[in-house]
Amino acid sequence: MKRTLATIAAGAALSACAPAAQEPETAPAPSPAQQQPAAPAAAAFPTTAPSTSAAPRIDLPDAVRRTLPNGLKVVYIQQRELPVVSALMLTRGAGTGDEPANASGLASFTASMLDEGAGGKNSLQLADALDLLGASLTTSAGVDAAQANLYVLKQNFPAALRLMADVVTRPDFPQREVDRLRQERLTQLARARDEATTIANYAFSSLVYGEQHPYGRYPTQATTERLNRAAVAAFHARGYRPENSTLILVGDVDPAQMEPLVEQAFGSWRATGTGPSLTATPATPAALNRTTVYLVDKPGAAQSEIRIGHPGVARNTPDYYALLVMNTLLGASFTSRLNTNLRETHGWAYGASSGYQMLRGAGPFTARAGVQTNATDSSVVEFFKELNRIRTEDVTEAELDKARRYVALRLPDQLETTSDIAAQYGNLETYGIDPSFLETYVERTMAVTAADLRRVANQYVRPGQSVVVVVGDRSKVEAGLRAANVGTVVVRDVSEFVK
Repeated sequence: MKRTLATIAAGAALSACAPAAQEPETAPAPSPAQQQPAAPAAAAFPTTAPSTSAAPRIDLPDAVRRTLPNGLKVVYIQQRELPVVSALMLTRGAGTGDEPANASGLASFTASMLDEGAGGKNSLQLADALDLLGASLTTSAGVDAAQANLYVLKQNFPAALRLMADVVTRPDFPQREVDRLRQERLTQLARARDEATTIANYAFSSLVYGEQHPYGRYPTQATTERLNRAAVAAFHARGYRPENSTLILVGDVDPAQMEPLVEQAFGSWRATGTGPSLTATPATPAALNRTTVYLVDKPGAAQSEIRIGHPGVARNTPDYYALLVMNTLLGASFTSRLNTNLRETHGWAYGASSGYQMLRGAGPFTARAGVQTNATDSSVVEFFKELNRIRTEDVTEAELDKARRYVALRLPDQLETTSDIAAQYGNLETYGIDPSFLETYVERTMAVTAADLRRVANQYVRPGQSVVVVVGDRSKVEAGLRAANVGTVVVRDVSEFVK
């Protein structure tokens, strides 16, 4: 097997643990000159930025794929440098995008309840059992899939896998824990009325997609109060199904040795009733015919939260690589145009960014920042300046090469650990992307041209057809926003988006 990034990381860790050289028992007394070292000469400081190295070739072990009789897919990826195993159970059809329209928050609530009692053990007993094995187990729900993540030493993997199987397939959903978690969420919603970031995120999703669209819904007090044991159990029975799930095992894994363990833990998992459709794609809202500024009044706000965007693209877009490089230049790196403008040049924000959330359907393109109140209108103007410039101004070869290398050189960091590798393969499984994606990533990224950037910027960045959300103190920012004339200004109340 080829020497991998994990080998390099392990070697670095061992070097860091090596004993330091012995100090002499009696050190000579320092001279006055040594006590007051002279300042280094100006010539000692670097005056040029370091150059980037060539993008690396990524060589990952071949994945071994198996399918249990119940339909559960199992992927084995061997990384034997350390005696550990990362296990990721990915379940499509159990994400937030699969919730009923009147049950926002149900998917994440169900995922949170999985380890609150399962297989006859209560939450404390589960936690104790995992602690005794030195294992960590977490559960969560994204938009298009739910996940359970396990990390454990190989010698304790069989026992830990059985606990994982209990959590995923045999949760008990104790009434006491349902009540506790529901009350915690109601408390969080009450606090959200004072959190400008949450208000801006909820308002932006709702205004871009509409509250009936899976990507436009968000939890409310009413939907949270409806979270009960029956609803959670029904969602679990419908969404958590072996035929919709993939177990990804990365680390010191031998398929021949571990297949019986997986069969024993998950072989009895059976689905009942009808499951969710995995082929249906949420509809993309019609493009806006103009840009509208929604000012959400938050009296006394310390700063203004800005969100600008519109529906973007799905994960399976053929323009994936060109969009990564284009958006890196626009707003996905510290030296991006947006961050340089709002943070470095003007000093109005700690950071400004942009990004595409690529989902099963067309997730949002969002440009965002929290800015000084007295610079709210100016910041919006500068946002639009950069959104238009990326469409109309050709990038230089130096800018293009820097952006391409930034994207390509980040991949090794995303494959550093067994958990990282499992997460990357999990994303590919979620969206049906061929695993060769990782091996061709660098090559295809470096092949992006300036013409590609201009084309995707004009197609997928639409400043004239955007939703602009500003959460701030109306009395201080409204006049400036109207004078900026980037779009019609509509005033909305916080209560419309945090309910």
